[in-house]
Amino acid sequence: MARRRITQGEWRAARSERRMANGFHSLATHCLLLLLLSMAILLMSACGGGGGLGPVAVLQGRVVMVSTGLPPNPAATVEAGGVRATTDTQEGSFRISVPPTTTQLIVRAAGMPSFTFRLPTLQAGQTYDLGDLYIGPETVVVRGRIVDALTQQPVEDAIISLLGQLAQSDSNGRFTLNEVAYDPNGVLDPPGTVQRTGYLQRTFVVDQPPIEGEIELGDILLQPETDDNPPNTPGNVQGIVQVPNEPVVGTRIDLFSPPDAQFPSESVVVTRQSGEFRLWLLPGNYKLVFISVSGNRRAQRTITVTSLNTILDLGTIQLE
Repeated sequence: MARRRITQGEWRAARSERRMANGFHSLATHCLLLLLLSMAILLMSACGGGGGLGPVAVLQGRVVMVSTGLPPNPAATVEAGGVRATTDTQEGSFRISVPPTTTQLIVRAAGMPSFTFRLPTLQAGQTYDLGDLYIGPETVVVRGRIVDALTQQPVEDAIISLLGQLAQSDSNGRFTLNEVAYDPNGVLDPPGTVQRTGYLQRTFVVDQPPIEGEIELGDILLQPETDDNPPNTPGNVQGIVQVPNEPVVGTRIDLFSPPDAQFPSESVVVTRQSGEFRLWLLPGNYKLVFISVSGNRRAQRTITVTSLNTILDLGTIQLE
């Protein structure tokens, strides 16, 4: 049987058909790859994958030295939730996006121990300003107890903040702040704060050196929130505070017993707009130091309490 020769035109047509088939195959393969890539991206988004995908919370703040209040140079490294960033050498500032399940932030700087800071409970889409996070050449543990100034009962669930570290008081009012930055040669003395719903915010200062790496603050008194004309507050020492050009509410009264004690045994905050205050003091000798909200005005009184049943009226005390 004789074979028919393929003409040049037929050969060209067949080659054109093969090219078209190959082109369709290449296009189908390309579309399939794009589809698979899109599905992978959607899957990563649904699972909260890395690379910036998924819900995040934003953390911002500053890292500063406890000795000077200045940022470290070379810069510090901040790490939280698997995300790492370097602080700005001029301001010490940082800003990172982390998963909302993140519970702590770690700061590392050359020549210093690492510092782990507890974070508040995070929510996706929210920005949290952590303020100043202090680091230093040493760490100390700071302990104390939060007490109601009127009832002398322990206060549970108070939030204590000191140098960027956070703690919460337990059912006995006790709290422990770990990894608090410390520099024995430092010149700063930044105050801490205590906050609790139903109480006025309280500031405190840690001005005693550590003993074997620990500092015990003793009792920190919280003043309950009251209206301007509460019922008669029990007490055997009373008076009226006046503070020119400053609010009287928030004036702190530090009590030293004996009067030459190095540190106050307790502190009370004035809560009435009138400046009135009443204290319960056991019989003994005391020095009362009155400090305005700004810290710029002070007054001092030395008293002797002889009885719980005898009211000692200090009259009007004007801070200068």
